[in-house]
Amino acid sequence: MERAPERMTFPPDGTSRWAGMADLVLVSPGDRHEVTLLYVGEPPHGDSYHCAEIDGAPLPGWVWGGNFAFTPDGTHLACSWMAVRFERRTIVIDLAGRCYCVLPRVFVDFEFRGPDLIGCGSAAGLEHRFAGSERWKRF
Repeated sequence: MERAPERMTFPPDGTSRWAGMADLVLVSPGDRHEVTLLYVGEPPHGDSYHCAEIDGAPLPGWVWGGNFAFTPDGTHLACSWMAVRFERRTIVIDLAGRCYCVLPRVFVDFEFRGPDLIGCGSAAGLEHRFAGSERWKRF
């Protein structure tokens, strides 16, 4: 008998939580969006990687198991992602708009402060301030 994916809810404070190594459903603050992570496998070194669906729409590439953070209003999600195996990037996803932007630097740990992504832990000192010049790709 197959088990239903574990559901993880996120608080409306912009902080990140670790998720991976299983099928999971990430629930945004306010229960507005669901991100389904389907376990695919593990690279030779590192966390798991997953196929992802945003409210049922498939996201291209793969999402890494690791830290995930939603904006306090639950409209955007940040996570590690790869378009090709095994190149880790950091993306921010506009959940309702069904688009994403790839950040120029990799953030391993992060949180949202307002609309901006701020590095934490080993990524302390990194930040991405959204200025409107980001290139968003639809999915």
